[in-house]
Amino acid sequence: MRIRTICTLLAVTVAGATAVPAFGAGASTKGGSSGCGREARPGSTTLHLLVDGTDREYVVSVPDGYDRSEPAPLLLNFHGLGSNMQQQAIYSNLDASGGARGYVVVTPNGEGDTVRHWSLRPSSSNPDAVFVQAILRAIKRALCIDGMRVFATGMSNGAMFSTLLACSLPGRLAAIAPVAGVNATVVCTHGTPRVSVLAFHGTADDVVPYDGGAYFSGAAEGRILGVPPAKRVDDAVAAWAAFDGCGTPPSTSSVVDDVQHLVWPHCRAGRAVELYRVVGGGHTWPGAIVLRSERLGSTTGSISATALMLDFFAAHPRPR
Repeated sequence: MRIRTICTLLAVTVAGATAVPAFGAGASTKGGSSGCGREARPGSTTLHLLVDGTDREYVVSVPDGYDRSEPAPLLLNFHGLGSNMQQQAIYSNLDASGGARGYVVVTPNGEGDTVRHWSLRPSSSNPDAVFVQAILRAIKRALCIDGMRVFATGMSNGAMFSTLLACSLPGRLAAIAPVAGVNATVVCTHGTPRVSVLAFHGTADDVVPYDGGAYFSGAAEGRILGVPPAKRVDDAVAAWAAFDGCGTPPSTSSVVDDVQHLVWPHCRAGRAVELYRVVGGGHTWPGAIVLRSERLGSTTGSISATALMLDFFAAHPRPR
C-alpha cells in the first residue's frame, strides 16, 4: 500500500492504569511524583492501558542510571503517520540518547488498524490526549518523575500532536520539540501556561510543506489528518513566540551551510522559542538514519535534532 511506503517512519491517544515494572512502597521525595521510592528495573517494557474500552500500548524506557530517590525527567516521543512506537524509538534514538542523560522515555502507539495516527481534534475529549493523561498518571505512580521536567516531541503527525498537547494538557509540559510538524495546529489560547518550543523543519519538505499548503502535495494521504492546510513554518513558530511573549524579530545565524538557527528574543517567564531551518531538507529527522525514499527527501547530517532537543529540554524546565 502506497501510504505505508511513504509514511513508514513519519506520525496520537486514557483511562485505565497499568503498572510499570516496579515494586516496593513509594515514598515522597521533594519535587518528585508518588512513585519516588519504588524500585524499577532499567530497560524497555511494553505496557497497556484500557482507554474507553480500547487497548492502547506504549513502551517505557527506564535509564540504566535510574535512582528511585531522584526525580527523573520524562520525555514523550510520538511517531509519525503510518509508523509505530518501535520505529519511532529507532528513528529518533531517544531511548538511548535520552537514557544516557537520565530521561525516562515513553513512546506510545497511535490508533488505526491500517494507518496509525494521532488525532488532532482540539478538544479535552480527544481520545489520544486522554490516553496521554492516563500514561502520565500511571508513570508518575510507578516511577520517580520530576513534574517540572515533562517534555514532548514527535515526527510529522506526532510533532503536530506534541503541539496540540501543549494546549490540551495546560501546565503539564515544560517544552515541546516538533520535528517536521510545527505548522499544522494553532497556538494555545490566551491564559494557557506558556511552554518553550524548539522546532525543526526542512525547506524542501513535500509532505508537510515549509511554505504552507496541502499535505502530501495535495495527495489523498493528507486528508487522513483532518486539519486545514499547513501554515508557513516561519509564521507558525512566530505565533508560538507571540504566545510566549517573545520579542521580534528573531535572530538568524548560519549553523552550517544547510542549517539556519532562528531565536526569538526576550521571551517571558524563562520560556524560549527557536527554529532550526534545514535548507533543502526533506520530511525527515535531522541526524537520523537516511531514509531511502524519494518522497521523503534528504536527511541532513549536519545537526542532530535528538541532541539539540535534549540540550534545549535541559535548559527549559517549567519554572518552579
